[in-house]
Amino acid sequence: MGFSVSFNPAMPSGAVPPASAGLEPGDDYETLVMKACSVVSDAGGGTFHLGGFGSDVWPLDVAYDLSAFMEQFPSLLAGVRDRREVEVDLYSQGVERALTFRPSGDLVIIHCDSRTNWVPNPERETITQSSLVAMLVKLAENFARGMKLANSEILEVPPFDRWLEGDV
Repeated sequence: MGFSVSFNPAMPSGAVPPASAGLEPGDDYETLVMKACSVVSDAGGGTFHLGGFGSDVWPLDVAYDLSAFMEQFPSLLAGVRDRREVEVDLYSQGVERALTFRPSGDLVIIHCDSRTNWVPNPERETITQSSLVAMLVKLAENFARGMKLANSEILEVPPFDRWLEGDV
């Protein structure tokens, strides 16, 4: 299996009470992402999946690892769309991997650099630019859906409010 990234916003059955993330005026995007991931994780719903480079399932969680990925999401999506090189640092302890996305015509070459004893095999994978953009857009939509299922007020804040509508 090649590179893949997704978020499944499944929540436990039953009504979820409104989840307050303690929004503050002026919260920046990164702070909002951290709060959103905490709310979704606390609600008990959703799984963050990233796979590739010889490992179909990486050891990731929603509260920390999804937050680290989503903090870098706007620059990743813009870089992929604009066909620019961009890096995502999955810095959490135990994961400690950097992904570099390099455009090459209609393809994106993704290089994985591990800072642990885990060795990516292969070190590089390719995906079409259009497939990667579609995968990232779906991730953002599902991230917003997860906030909706967790009944989080963060969903009312841009860009998350647009993501739920498919405007990513």
